[in-house]
Amino acid sequence: MKSLNLPKINKNLHHAYCILGNSEGIINELKTFLLNELDFPTVDNPDFWHGNFEVMDIEDGRAIKNSHQNKPIKGDKKIFVVSANFITEKAQNAMLKLFEEPRGDTHFFLVLPSLSNIIPTFRSRLFIIDTSESADSIINPKEFLQMSYGKRMDAVKKICENVSDEEKSKIEIIKFINAIEAEIFTHQSVLSPRLSASLEEIEKVRQYASEQSPSLKMLLEHLAIILPLTK
Repeated sequence: MKSLNLPKINKNLHHAYCILGNSEGIINELKTFLLNELDFPTVDNPDFWHGNFEVMDIEDGRAIKNSHQNKPIKGDKKIFVVSANFITEKAQNAMLKLFEEPRGDTHFFLVLPSLSNIIPTFRSRLFIIDTSESADSIINPKEFLQMSYGKRMDAVKKICENVSDEEKSKIEIIKFINAIEAEIFTHQSVLSPRLSASLEEIEKVRQYASEQSPSLKMLLEHLAIILPLTK
């Protein structure tokens, strides 16, 4: 399994992650990350919660929402880890507001096998990390951000030409968008205001890309133009 590539600066920890891949391996690596990088133990810690669901339904979502309202007991943050093979649409809708505006001291990690049943409005609130073997994006995101605008347009054309099947195109391009977002978060401590603002555009583009019959080429061209050049 690939490294989770989580931000390693406490103040930059995103409020809600979705990690795709093998649940057992991810949970073990995540616990190690929390302990070593954030000094947050997961054993005998009242501020750590881990739930494992075959199917997560609306009552489970409401229970997490209610538990989230309590302040940390032992430290300065609370962390929820939710492992699920399937999350119902009702459960996702129940947690929409929670994942959009959680308490500032609370962070969520969803561990899922895939995004296949995750609705776009819920997905847009998550920072997605794909650890599966097929997670490699078709163009290196770091190189893409360093390209001139002209070369980015050529890269977009190459992406769209290389993936012709509509559903496969959507999956590959969403992976590429996720990889761009992850690359930006890696350098969040030195982000320019323009680059920080572009994260909001990335969320919008990912949501549009998830909808039925999107113009993937137009969405990627939009990203190529609005993302500032990096070094």
